[in-house]
Amino acid sequence: MVVDRSSLGSSFRRLLGSLTLGQNRRLFRSSVRRSSRTPVDAGVHSVTFSTRRRLRPTSDTASGHQPRNFRVPLVVGMVVCCVVIAPAPVVRADRVAPDSSGGTVSNTGTSLPPAPQSIRITQFATASQPVGVAMRADDDSLYVAEKLGTVRAWRNGAFAAEPVLDITGSVDSDNERGFLGLAFHPTRRDVIYIDYTNRKGNIRVSELPFDGREADFSRERNLLDIAKPFNEHNAGTLFFDESGYLYIAVGDGGGSNDKFNNAQRKDVLLGKVLRIDPAPAGGRSYTIPGSNPFSKAGLGRTRPEIIAYGLRNPWQISLDRETGDLWIPDVGEHKREEINRMPKGKSGLNFGWKIREGLAANGGARPIGAVDPVYDYPHKDGRCAVVGGGVYRGTKLRALIGLYVFGDVCSGSLAVLRSTGKAWEALSLEGHVPYLTAISQLSDGELVASSLEGGLYRIES
Repeated sequence: MVVDRSSLGSSFRRLLGSLTLGQNRRLFRSSVRRSSRTPVDAGVHSVTFSTRRRLRPTSDTASGHQPRNFRVPLVVGMVVCCVVIAPAPVVRADRVAPDSSGGTVSNTGTSLPPAPQSIRITQFATASQPVGVAMRADDDSLYVAEKLGTVRAWRNGAFAAEPVLDITGSVDSDNERGFLGLAFHPTRRDVIYIDYTNRKGNIRVSELPFDGREADFSRERNLLDIAKPFNEHNAGTLFFDESGYLYIAVGDGGGSNDKFNNAQRKDVLLGKVLRIDPAPAGGRSYTIPGSNPFSKAGLGRTRPEIIAYGLRNPWQISLDRETGDLWIPDVGEHKREEINRMPKGKSGLNFGWKIREGLAANGGARPIGAVDPVYDYPHKDGRCAVVGGGVYRGTKLRALIGLYVFGDVCSGSLAVLRSTGKAWEALSLEGHVPYLTAISQLSDGELVASSLEGGLYRIES
């Protein structure tokens, strides 16, 4: 039986919620088996679901949020059990009037033109629920972050026998929580940085000693411990810029429609992108870069770590290593997915959530100075949650150099954004990655995609 992904869009949305809800194997167990007759980039897979288990009750004692039981709808399991899913139809972007950030594109759900270069998506390894890949200076190893709380090193064509880090006993991986971010300092080789949700449900960003083979969790130095009102919207991306500043993506804390307006409040860290210098000073575990927009005195309770706000669940943010522009994909609520761009030198921008969702109004007056996304798209054609990648700066895909690569977790489709000078144009890439969770940039600028099902894929010409 062959079915179109678009007919399953709402079912997948209910199953996956925003981005990382679908990463929980406790919610459903699935396997994706690639046909021996079908190349991986053909996008045809056999998918099997089991709905025998249900999500454990969760609670947020700090907020008084009561435990709720979740059960995967049996009808959804019956609909998608043992079917072959055809590739998602691509969509066309309709341009709208440019804004001050260089133009926006709104997607209406019809066919998109192809990208200027064909690609191959080749699986080279299998991990356990990978959520991203990181590298460190002068090291060819790929360090794979796994949602349950492990980091494994891929060296010389195989995973090392022992994990670099195993903190599964300290990580709450239910629902959207888990081990969500990993980064290396550009010059220090003796430390590793991690982002995870601890057993209290808090977002925790820490520095660990690292000897090149094993990270020492017993000597964890905590940088941030951010309490959250609900289970969802943790974000988790970590990376460093060339100055040694650490960028941290933080979700709005969950709950429908940002119940506590965290994304718009500048006195809390939820719903933001943060930038810190992890070097301790003055009795604090980190310092504030002087270039941060709210670093000056006299701003009241505004948190100086903030460099962007008005975000719901910014998943897989990235820095263009050539221009310094910050790209911020943001997973939407019920209407639209969006991709934001913060040009170098224009930090402190408000991207509108929860007053805006993509280019759509979401109740209330538009915040003064709020910046529209450069691209947004609706929950159609099997797409439900944007996955960021980055501006391609490798050498193997020459026609894609300078284009922003992204995808969607539900459809597994990949695409690029290209500037026309007045607006942004979206173009489709061939193939798809099942249950896409990340598109990571390696040290040489090449791309590796991660799948919830375990696959690690090179994106090649």
